[in-house]
Amino acid sequence: MKLFNWIEQELKPKVCNSEEFFYDEMESQSDYCLPIIYQPFDASKKAHWRDRGSLFDYLFSTNGEDRKLLDFGPGDGWPSLIVAPFVREVIGIEGSHRRINVCRENAKHLGISNARFIYVEPGKSLPFPDNTFDEVMAASSVEQTPDPGFTLKELFRVLRPGGKLRINYEALNMYRNGKEQEIALDEKNKETCRLIIYDRNIEKEYARMYSIMFKKPCNEIMNYFSRDGNSLSLDMLTIPLLEKLKSAITEARFCSLTHPSGRTFLLWLKDIGFRKVISTHSGAWFAGQLFDQFSEENRPKDMDTIDKLLKPLVKIVVQMKAPIGDDPMITAVK
Repeated sequence: MKLFNWIEQELKPKVCNSEEFFYDEMESQSDYCLPIIYQPFDASKKAHWRDRGSLFDYLFSTNGEDRKLLDFGPGDGWPSLIVAPFVREVIGIEGSHRRINVCRENAKHLGISNARFIYVEPGKSLPFPDNTFDEVMAASSVEQTPDPGFTLKELFRVLRPGGKLRINYEALNMYRNGKEQEIALDEKNKETCRLIIYDRNIEKEYARMYSIMFKKPCNEIMNYFSRDGNSLSLDMLTIPLLEKLKSAITEARFCSLTHPSGRTFLLWLKDIGFRKVISTHSGAWFAGQLFDQFSEENRPKDMDTIDKLLKPLVKIVVQMKAPIGDDPMITAVK
């Protein structure tokens, strides 16, 4: 694409991993929306029901109760910090120093003492002996690493025989039919913002991302890339416009990630040596479906009642096979 060639030649973007590109930049990876970690639980919010569904998903799909768990890529401390009260120990592995600090601060704020967070350079071997962990959780994190295949081999290595790996992954299929290429604005401060360009190839299972930093307020940059002043338009992103704005560009970055499909994940996990690999429904999906079945008047009003409702049902749901990619969760047994 000519636009990308222009960015490469004229802006010479710095090649980054996903931590440098995204996660070191974020004060909160979740935009402070996580219940328990950032917000009091609110039974009227579907997202909060889904979060409780995720909790029981990771507990029951990994047999995590009273065990030592590895959380690969916890971000703001999720799901480590919601799972921790139900297990013996959780160790979270992060490739971003900033995310490690956020996880530790959130654990301290919540008074959680059985969750530890360790920095590991992206793409490097995990600092644990073979067969260290009873179970492993990986929530939309494996595909964020420089080499997802190597990451899966490391997770297999540190998992004990009979232990389970539970993976949630970002399926690029969700961007099909119009969202393969998108742009977004990220305000850094009142005088600086960056434009992020997404180029996703669903068939070849990769995503390329460019970011361009402007020494201009976000609302001013929005006017250049929007037809109505409210929403960004990809067709407004042209070489002549970037040439016009070049004097305001202070930095450019590039990141390329492999995004395995569900089928590719299943093949890799089997080849690595997992003896059983299945695609299942997720506890979060089920909790959201259950939320929709209640009228506002009849919906349970507190977390304890919702937990009692969800717990036995999610235990069944996470064992139910699901079409690959429809509900992107995988359980692999070593």
